[in-house]
Amino acid sequence: MSAVVEMLRVAPLPADVDERAEQYHDLEEALAKAKLAVAEAGKHLADRQAELIELVKSFGGAHAKKSKILHGIVWEMVATFGSFTCEDAAAVERFRLALVAQKKGPLLKKLFDRSVRWTMKAGAAEILKAETERFSPRPRAELLGLLLMCSITADKKPSLDVRQKKKGSTA
Repeated sequence: MSAVVEMLRVAPLPADVDERAEQYHDLEEALAKAKLAVAEAGKHLADRQAELIELVKSFGGAHAKKSKILHGIVWEMVATFGSFTCEDAAAVERFRLALVAQKKGPLLKKLFDRSVRWTMKAGAAEILKAETERFSPRPRAELLGLLLMCSITADKKPSLDVRQKKKGSTA
């Protein structure tokens, strides 16, 4: 039988209850302080990361595509600045409606793939230009403008890699 189960067979003395309750309370307080310390450390780390990314961005040299590196004596910092492109479903729908209005609905299937929603194919702008050569300039320009609004390019959160230099490497 475990010590806890054995202990429960005899009622504890009030002083024992107080001692155990105080131990539990102390542990709760220690945990709360530790959580606060972790949160504060996380904030300091995020602030320092933003500071270092800005430092690398301003003073770092070319490293790789969309990356810069800043060298120290023992350490180096690499910041990577990425972006991504996604399609704007509302813009795609406006584009589709404009094609339908011009009785060119089937052209949409040449420009986009449909799964649950339309996704732009590679080279869609070139295809649209070729397919609309005979259109008058205004409808052609409107369609090209609407197609370009179907993609959104946004910056990703920069990443940072702070590491010790490998033995034998020089800045």
